[in-house]
Amino acid sequence: MPRPPSTSRRVEPWALAIASVLALGCRGEDLSNDCDYQGQVYFQTVEGEVTDLLSPVPDRGPYPVALQLTEEGINRLLGGAVADQDVPFAGTLPLGFATAEFEPTSDPVIELTDLPTCRRCILFNLQFNIDLYSGDNPISSGPGNVTLSIPLRLESDEAAGESTLLADYSQAKIESMFLFVYGIDSNEHEVLAGALAVLLTEQIQEQFDTVELLKIGSWQIGEGDVTLLARELFVLPEDDKLVLGMQTNLPLPADAGLDMAGPLPAGIPMAVSMDTKLFLTMSHRMFDEGKIPRRYDDNGNPDPDGLYGVTLSSMTGSETGSPKLDTTFRVWRTTDGYCGFAEALMPLNVTVNNTATGIDITPGDATVVDGEGYGVGALQDPQLVEDNQGLVKNFRDSLADAVGTTINYDALDLEGSTIIFAVREVAVDTASINSYLDFAVYADE
Repeated sequence: MPRPPSTSRRVEPWALAIASVLALGCRGEDLSNDCDYQGQVYFQTVEGEVTDLLSPVPDRGPYPVALQLTEEGINRLLGGAVADQDVPFAGTLPLGFATAEFEPTSDPVIELTDLPTCRRCILFNLQFNIDLYSGDNPISSGPGNVTLSIPLRLESDEAAGESTLLADYSQAKIESMFLFVYGIDSNEHEVLAGALAVLLTEQIQEQFDTVELLKIGSWQIGEGDVTLLARELFVLPEDDKLVLGMQTNLPLPADAGLDMAGPLPAGIPMAVSMDTKLFLTMSHRMFDEGKIPRRYDDNGNPDPDGLYGVTLSSMTGSETGSPKLDTTFRVWRTTDGYCGFAEALMPLNVTVNNTATGIDITPGDATVVDGEGYGVGALQDPQLVEDNQGLVKNFRDSLADAVGTTINYDALDLEGSTIIFAVREVAVDTASINSYLDFAVYADE
């Protein structure tokens, strides 16, 4: 026979409903209401959700997060950083009959192109001026333009939780060059132009070093132990974009990883894409860190000794393309005589906020879709669900906050500048959540 609820606790409506359903009859071999059994299943479920972080952070794909920049976005984001550096096309070159001095007269324009010999190179296009001297006496001067290939690479500091995008000027190479000086048109003297390009390339590689373009930080979530690092750079000129593949120390499913092929929507300079599988594992980690409470009291307040526990079984992108994550969770009752669980489906709606400065995660109403033991009452009496929505309000709010912090990633830092982001659109499908961004870069005073 089931023991009656403890008189030291307020009797919940759900408990009364279950009591009436059972008519206080004997359970026999039926374990659906048995607290020892349901408590054991609950704790086994919790144990299966414990998330031990990986060490080190994986250094190769497939990647669950990607930062994507179009060519226009690259120029807007990195153009200032490039212009603030000593552009790798300046100096003095002895030519035997004269000395040539080269000086850029424009900031570089960055281009993406397919270079078989350098898959991680971008191009700098710039104009320059060349002056010829004999001793201290000027001979001639003229204009020119040059295209330089610049290798990019990433360096990661796992302890600091950041990655750095570097331009290796020491490996820069002149891909093409035009100049007109001393009556000489390089288009008509290809051998001379080729020799100059070789000499200038050697000088550039000797005089210039690696420079920092961009710092890419990690998430700021929970206790700060979850790390996100940019691990690989892809230059995809056929899609007009540069992609940074990013890895995390969250132990994701084996099939996690983004398909990064395809261009960004027209007019969008930047996107942050995340595999939808990321959010369940991140939420489980936030349970572990206590940022999403596991247990709640009769009034729905977090309480480590509360009567109710919560587990989270799935978070999936909508198959219809609706901007939401369909979330399935269970509310468990594991003590006080009448035990079991109610399984609920709840949408987490994903929308751009009113100021377009970020993405809001708004939980919808939870609908009970399954139950066992104590939770059967919620299936049989919809009013019980309505009366007890407050039971899981704190859980829903905490979950939405964790998901929102994960999605609203913008940890990019340009030395001497501030980046202001605006969200133009957010798209959700079964595989990924894509935040399409615009931005402006302002020099710090």
